[in-house]
Amino acid sequence: MVLYSGNDREEMVAVLESSFVTSIRGADDSSTYVFAASDLLHDEKRDLILHQQAIQQGLDQGGTGSVAVGTLFAKRYSVWVMAVISACSLYDTLLNIEDDVVRFVLNGTGGMRYETRLERSLDNGSGLGIGANVAPTSEVLAQRRTEISMLRDRLQLHLGRIFQSVAAATGASIRVMNELVAHNVQQLFTRAIEDHAIWKTDKRLELIKHDAHVWLEESTDNTFFTRLQRFEHPEWHGPQLLIRRYCCLAYQVGSGSSAHGYCNTCPKLDSESRWRMLLKSDD
Repeated sequence: MVLYSGNDREEMVAVLESSFVTSIRGADDSSTYVFAASDLLHDEKRDLILHQQAIQQGLDQGGTGSVAVGTLFAKRYSVWVMAVISACSLYDTLLNIEDDVVRFVLNGTGGMRYETRLERSLDNGSGLGIGANVAPTSEVLAQRRTEISMLRDRLQLHLGRIFQSVAAATGASIRVMNELVAHNVQQLFTRAIEDHAIWKTDKRLELIKHDAHVWLEESTDNTFFTRLQRFEHPEWHGPQLLIRRYCCLAYQVGSGSSAHGYCNTCPKLDSESRWRMLLKSDD
């Protein structure tokens, strides 16, 4: 088992909070977050949550906005999924993903903030925490693959139950919901591999690449696998951007000056429009 230094643990907690709005609750602490993931499996509680999200996003849950409520839920929930994967690949830590342990609260604009507990550490092959630059052995990588495969399968079951419930209430496509999550997971690994500030050491980069192969393994049983097109434009020299296969319908949120518009990864955008949007976001 990996033993973290205080700084390693503090860094992980800070990154999960700042990048994925996910907090870590102490083993003996009670949560102040209003909802549990298990609430999404109960019709009455689920409908209350989705209705509040619809109102916060300016969507009519009972009308044309209903499908958008469902697809946007999946896109929002993928942020927590990325927290689970990042804790594993960057900090060798498994987060608890049990329905009753994972909790969330709405943020007032339709998004969610999340909270869970640490489950246990995952051996990274060095025994020294995240800072050591020691190449993992083949035995360690094989064990890591088994552990991550098990986590991936458990997470798919978790998402499958919740997405089925949300889809039943909103009419959203489960396929589209899964694709929105898969896009964000693949974009997460693309960024992590490209950015030295994230992987920091060659050993960590090797582990991230190893983990990406497991999470994104091509299989009919793996909902995290998807084939995505990369954005290409002669004037774009920024980081790699993957285009979603399906629109998340965020453009239906708000109206007038408060309208959301298309996301920069939306398949509805042509190359020139996407490039102009990316340039504007860099200003």
